[in-house]
Amino acid sequence: TQNDLISLGYIAFEDGGVVAFDHDIISKLPREYDPRKRPWYQTARTTGRTVWVDTYVDANTGQLVTTCATPLYGPDGSFVGVVGLDLLLETIKQDILQLDMGELGYAFLINAQGELLVGPNMQPGATEWDQQFITENLLAADDPRLRSVAGRMTDGDEGVQRLKTEQGDIYLAYAPIEYSGWSVGMVVPEATVSGPAAAVGNGIAERQERLRSQVYLVMVLSVIALPVVGVLLTLLVTRPLRRLQLGAQRITAGDLDHQIPVESHDEIGDLVRSFNAMTVALRLQLAELEDSLRRLATLNEVSNRFKTIVAMPDLLDSIPRAVCDDLGFDRSVLYLLDGNQLRCVSACFGQGADAMARSFVAAANLEPITLDSATVEADIVQSGQAVIVDDPWTHPRVLQAKQRISRSDAYVQVPIFGHDEKIVGLLSADYNTRRLPITPRDAAQLLTYASVAGLTIENTRLYNDLEHQVAQRTIELRAALERAQEADRLKGKFLAAISHELRTPLNAIIGFSTVMIDELDGPITPMQREDLKTIHQNGRFLLHMINELLDLARIEANKVELNLEAFDLSALISEVGDTVQGLLHNKPLLIRTVLPEQPTLAYADRAKTRQILLNLLSNAVKFTNEGHIAIVARAVTMSAERGGGAGSRPFLAISVRDTGIGIAAENLPLLFEEFRQVHAGRTGTRGSGLGLAITRKLVELLGGRMWVESTLGKGSTFTFILPAAEAEVARESEPQLLLAETT
Repeated sequence: TQNDLISLGYIAFEDGGVVAFDHDIISKLPREYDPRKRPWYQTARTTGRTVWVDTYVDANTGQLVTTCATPLYGPDGSFVGVVGLDLLLETIKQDILQLDMGELGYAFLINAQGELLVGPNMQPGATEWDQQFITENLLAADDPRLRSVAGRMTDGDEGVQRLKTEQGDIYLAYAPIEYSGWSVGMVVPEATVSGPAAAVGNGIAERQERLRSQVYLVMVLSVIALPVVGVLLTLLVTRPLRRLQLGAQRITAGDLDHQIPVESHDEIGDLVRSFNAMTVALRLQLAELEDSLRRLATLNEVSNRFKTIVAMPDLLDSIPRAVCDDLGFDRSVLYLLDGNQLRCVSACFGQGADAMARSFVAAANLEPITLDSATVEADIVQSGQAVIVDDPWTHPRVLQAKQRISRSDAYVQVPIFGHDEKIVGLLSADYNTRRLPITPRDAAQLLTYASVAGLTIENTRLYNDLEHQVAQRTIELRAALERAQEADRLKGKFLAAISHELRTPLNAIIGFSTVMIDELDGPITPMQREDLKTIHQNGRFLLHMINELLDLARIEANKVELNLEAFDLSALISEVGDTVQGLLHNKPLLIRTVLPEQPTLAYADRAKTRQILLNLLSNAVKFTNEGHIAIVARAVTMSAERGGGAGSRPFLAISVRDTGIGIAAENLPLLFEEFRQVHAGRTGTRGSGLGLAITRKLVELLGGRMWVESTLGKGSTFTFILPAAEAEVARESEPQLLLAETT
């Protein structure tokens, strides 16, 4: 079909051939023209879809055109060529974008890069067909507002923007063109928009003036007629409504007994009758609400009073008494479930009738009510519903033996619910003295009260059971404590006795073996010397274990004597380091000390500190076969929360590092437990498993703390801190190493 907008249609093939719908065009093309090098061909082939290309100079007409190009594929899906349709820019301006917008109004197109594709006065100029056509880019316009609008257009937005130009104010409307990636803009002078509006406004003003004259005439006539109409309205409507208003004000003020007289049978009369009926209903509802509030307040007061009663017998006596005193019944009886039976536990028969109430309770329990019996009480427990018995003398499910004692004309019985809607008993009440009938309202009130009583009974039972358990547990704990104290006393006595009995012969064994090794009693053979050394070493090992047990016993009994004093920690470390040199037994180990340059005074027990250092260094030597052992001392500060004092306190931190076998991470929490050896059976070393436990307890007794860091196969670092002497306080102002730092 013929389309006037399309200037030319053609197909360009991959081999360079061109088929045009106008055959004369082919002969007019320049000889060097190759469609495969044109932007429309390359873009369609590359993208594989229909595209619109930017403005360029047509090789045939020399005019500005744009092309809609789509790729062409064969039956086997292979690329064949490109189908193109050319549109002259002049055609787009005249046939598509031509609008009646005055001399200054025009339309334009831009692409996704902000470049102007179609605009007023656009001409190819000196640009040839094989050259790129350079056009204006609105994103680079001098006017910042125009740049902003161009940015929104390239983002695919639509809208209207008012702009100021040298020719006057304009409106710029813009919207995206689907599928092409372009955006169209229309420039409309403000005068073109406001002119018609002004003409319409003038026409409206003229009509308003004519209408105003007509309104004046109506107003004059209304002023004349209003007095007459007002009198009629007052007589017919206003007076009855005024009476209704005054009545409503009285009712609003609280006079619910007021009734408005009905003087007519019209709509106003119907309104008055409805208003009076509403007042009566409101008065009844208010009375019912006030009664419910009083009952609720009474229940709340009773509940609070019950909470103060912790003894179960007192609570059971109070429940039926409150039914009479607070709810207004004459008599009340309380039954509780005991297995498959209902037992009467308490009753209140009014003032001065306690003996009669006790007689009723005793008589009722002579033959307890079972849950499978054909009685009203059993029915209530099974159904969970309240029951009003109007004529108990003739009721087939009333026990006449009890009826002959109570002699009640009518009564109500309700279930008592505890936790989880479980029935724990029932409550009975009547108006035997005043001979009043039982109403459903009485039953509802008693049922609500029974729920409060049931929860109170359950809570009191739980409290008494818990109190009994606590008392029983307290007795058991006290007995266990006494047994533990006795065992601790016997342990201390045993350790004191056994230490004396063991240490005395051990000292003799160690002493005489030393004499024999030194050949004070004569020469010995080499084999005898080795045997004596074994005896001597094992004796010392046993003595060391006994001493550790005694140390642990003294620590646990808080019988460790501390001689706290200020001493030079650096000197003690050097002394202990020299002592440990004798434990190396030719191991390729280097023991070194890293001490502060200034004197370090600790405030602790010197002997206990020496014992701590010896224990840690002995362990390091025991589990390190080669490498080095370092003793590092440094001054640290510790907060009150960790150090146990107010503010920050000075401490001395001592670390013993080795390059030994290390400790696995899962064994670190077990390291300081008594009789625990994490390397037992793996290193061939012996020990009681008490050394580190005693060491940490000694550190804590001296006011310090101890911890360990270790990596399996790389070594361990044991660190403990001790309080610094008062001389160290002056150094707090100097830079101190943090607790986590190492020297």
